[in-house]
Amino acid sequence: MIFTLTMNPCLDRYIYVDELIVDDTIRAKKVVDYPAGKGIDVSRVIRELGGVSIAIALVGGANGRRLEEMLDKEGVIYSSIRVPQETRMNIILETSKGQYRISMPGEKIGVKKLQVVLEVLNALVRQGDVVVVSGSLPKGVAAEFYTGIIFTLKQWGATVYFDSDGDKLKAGLIGQPDYIKPNLHEFQRLIGKNVSSREEIISEARKVIEIHELKAILLTLGGEGAYFISNEKVLYTKTIKVPVKSAVGAGDSFLAGFVLKKTEGASDEEALRWANASGTAAVMTPGTRLCRKSDVEKLLEKVEVERIE
Repeated sequence: MIFTLTMNPCLDRYIYVDELIVDDTIRAKKVVDYPAGKGIDVSRVIRELGGVSIAIALVGGANGRRLEEMLDKEGVIYSSIRVPQETRMNIILETSKGQYRISMPGEKIGVKKLQVVLEVLNALVRQGDVVVVSGSLPKGVAAEFYTGIIFTLKQWGATVYFDSDGDKLKAGLIGQPDYIKPNLHEFQRLIGKNVSSREEIISEARKVIEIHELKAILLTLGGEGAYFISNEKVLYTKTIKVPVKSAVGAGDSFLAGFVLKKTEGASDEEALRWANASGTAAVMTPGTRLCRKSDVEKLLEKVEVERIE
């Protein structure tokens, strides 16, 4: 079974307007809500691709109930950990000139609820299961929380995929996940320097793999493609050119495609093909609608995976 853990989910509210005018009434043309949070996005994509996962998330208040309703509508299985705090909301203003993203702060989560997260995982996760741990943490929760969660999951015999940034990524790596999925900016922040050439990227990635005993790194480069890097091999897949409507959720879709296919027994090469197609399909949809299975299947024919080493 695949599980996803989202510690800091949110409700994304897209408000479509013609333009922003100071000191004038601006009438919205359309308002659309999406359930959001990196782990939740992974579960949504897995469901869209025909797979099954359970999304574990901390939710609260009216926004939390709205998020659950939307997951119900999409057919995503979830296990909510109810908190008294309101689930945060992001406001995205879509105008003719561009997009304005307003990220609302969340509220502090009590220590007792953090213990409940561990108890829920203990009740659900079994040896051989796959757990995707991703995203940010609620206000007041130390990055080291990820260290303990990942270490514990590994002790239980689970395969752990980890996707976060900054101090949270560094802390989670101490718990020794099996895979991480940074983008290039996150990877450069992790290693503390910029890398540009293929040789530099592979060399630095393998240093991280050796230090933290990873199976592999999935490194996405936006318009420049993506790598699968392990000690045994390096795979590269280039970006497919498609009309871009929104890049939000592309990385989560990429990860979902890889995780689902690997869990089904696919090779690294085949899983990377699905990851590329899923991530590319996500940019073809507006807002955080993520990918459509029909788009993914069409794009699969165009995906090429090259073995570098």
